[in-house]
Amino acid sequence: MRIFCVDDEPLMLKMLELAVREAKPDADITAFSSQTELLKEAKATGCDIAFLDIHMRGMNGVELAKELKAVNPKMNIIFVTGYSEYTGEAMQLHASGYIMKPVTAEDVERELSDLRFPVVPKENALLKVQCFGNFDVFTPDGAPVHFDRSRSKEIFV
Repeated sequence: MRIFCVDDEPLMLKMLELAVREAKPDADITAFSSQTELLKEAKATGCDIAFLDIHMRGMNGVELAKELKAVNPKMNIIFVTGYSEYTGEAMQLHASGYIMKPVTAEDVERELSDLRFPVVPKENALLKVQCFGNFDVFTPDGAPVHFDRSRSKEIFV
């Protein structure tokens, strides 16, 4: 399970990352202080769950969530904020959750136990099929499946 966290305040980002690590110690967790870096990494490697601060300089969390949903419509977005006025916008994006700061491991566990899109463990996956952009198929370890002929790929689809 890949989890991304973003907050432009270093102390809040560290608290969020620690709470997520405590709640899900076996997950692959990456913390970002930059929204563009998180977005770039999500496009390159994918992500199952993103904890996004809403109130950030530059691109706010709601705008970032829209960008992430364009990359992967089934990504679980959990907003983390100290401002309750963003609840409406967050719910319009069909967010998986909403946590008020300060974040605790219990808050994280509660949200992870009720995800909008359940995360299937990679060890249970046989193949990963990507349908956005180019049609691609990947083995559980992330290696692309090579089709010798385009007709073989068409039949697979």
